[in-house]
Amino acid sequence: MNRWRTVLILVGIVLVAVGGATLIGGGVGLWANQQRDRDGFFTTGHERFTTDAFALSLPWFEGEGDPAASFVVFENMLGDFRIRVASRDAAAPLFIGIGAAADVSRYLNGVGHDEVTEIEFAPLKVTSISRPGAGPAGRPAGQTFWVASDTGTGPRTVTWDAGAQGDWIIVVMNADGSAGIDADLSTGATLSGVLPLAIGALIAGGVLLTIGVAVIILTITARRSAPRVA
Repeated sequence: MNRWRTVLILVGIVLVAVGGATLIGGGVGLWANQQRDRDGFFTTGHERFTTDAFALSLPWFEGEGDPAASFVVFENMLGDFRIRVASRDAAAPLFIGIGAAADVSRYLNGVGHDEVTEIEFAPLKVTSISRPGAGPAGRPAGQTFWVASDTGTGPRTVTWDAGAQGDWIIVVMNADGSAGIDADLSTGATLSGVLPLAIGALIAGGVLLTIGVAVIILTITARRSAPRVA
C-alpha cells in the first residue's frame, strides 16, 4: 500500500507540474494575442539592409529551404504574411512586389541582386548572398507578372496569403531600377489559432492542476486516516 501511495503522489506531482506549465503557456498565448497591431498582424522589429546591388530578393518556396521557415512555427496557423520597407532617404521612391518564382527569376536573370537565404526573428535579422550582374531591363513597376506590389516614397507594403500554392519571390528595388538600396525592413503575419489555443491551454491546465492536487491531497489524507495494525 505504501508503494501505491508513493506512486499516486508522484502521479499527482506530475499532473500539477504539467498543468502549471500548460496554464503558463495559455497565459503567454493570451498576452501574445494582445500584441497584434491594429491590422491584426504580429510584427517583428525593423532590420536595416544596405546593398550596392539593384535588388533584394526573398524566395518563398514550398517545402524545405524556405528562408522564412523559422517564422512558420505553426504553418497551418499562418494566414497573411506582410513585408514593409521604408527608404532611409525619404525622397527616394521604393518598389516592393511579389510574383511567381519563374517570372521573377527571368526578370532578375543577369541582374545584380542580393538574395535572402535566412530570416531570424526576435530580433529580426536578414542574411543574404550576393548575385553579381548588370542592371534590370526595365523598371520593376512596369512588369506585368506581379501578383501584389507597391511603389512610391515612404513606407511601402506588400501582403499576400502565405498559404497560397506555388513558389514565390519577393523583390525590393528602387522604383527607377537604379543600384544602391538603403532601407528598413519589417515583417508581420496573422495567426488564426492563437486565441483558441490559449483558451484551450488554460482550461486543460486548470483541469490537470486540479486533478493533480486532488490526487495528492486524497492520497495523503487516506494514509493518515488508515487504521494502524498493532
